[in-house]
Amino acid sequence: MFMEERQKDIISRINETGRILVSEIQEYYQISADCARRDLRVLESRGLLQRTHGGAIAVNPKERYPTPTYNPTDIKEIQTDYLAVAQKAIEYIQNRDVIYITTSLVGYYMAENLPEDADITVLTNSVTIAEVLRKKMNVSVILLGGEMSHRGHCHDFYTIQMVKNIRMDKAFLSHTALSLDFGASIHDPAGVEFGKAVMKNSRMNIGLYPSKKTGKTSIHSVCQVKDYDLLITDDHVSEDFLTQIRELGVSIEVVKLI
Repeated sequence: MFMEERQKDIISRINETGRILVSEIQEYYQISADCARRDLRVLESRGLLQRTHGGAIAVNPKERYPTPTYNPTDIKEIQTDYLAVAQKAIEYIQNRDVIYITTSLVGYYMAENLPEDADITVLTNSVTIAEVLRKKMNVSVILLGGEMSHRGHCHDFYTIQMVKNIRMDKAFLSHTALSLDFGASIHDPAGVEFGKAVMKNSRMNIGLYPSKKTGKTSIHSVCQVKDYDLLITDDHVSEDFLTQIRELGVSIEVVKLI
């Protein structure tokens, strides 16, 4: 089989199943691992796939602007990649920690999956996450108030002033997108100063970015990649992105998806 035919067949397989491993390419076409990876690099450069750690996945559709009333409870089907990242994040929480949990879906999954005996204090500016946490008897909740958006969270002047008066052990943050050149970015400029205030008052900042959010940009930059002490993502992340993150000296945890 010619190289062009092989690469076309690789794309057909990915479009059919959603992903392919380097080891599978070796087996299907009886080629070396180096040759398989070279095929994937070529196809990624053409925008036909996204390389991951150990293989490749289909190109993600472009992110859509969230609706004005979007809430994590609107997502009825469990997003396994977001859940896996959330569960890994929980492993970094210790008893008596004071933490901030992001308003995003991955933060909602964190709140839902916190152990019942977790003796911690949680700051949140999301009424949805606060509602989940109020039922966990050992968790103290500090609801950061202000003018509430239609999405159910606050990030205005009053919210920022509250954050500035609280010291956190760890902040678990997730924004719309994360790229090497633009950092963490969001659609709504109102959340930029709030995000900066949280990070400034936290001893450890942990970025929670399922691979769907990586290598992309939104409109307003909140922080640079190097401002995080740790990033957590899943194993569908681009191989190039993973390599470049490590070259920056930023610690990264890659969660294996089942």
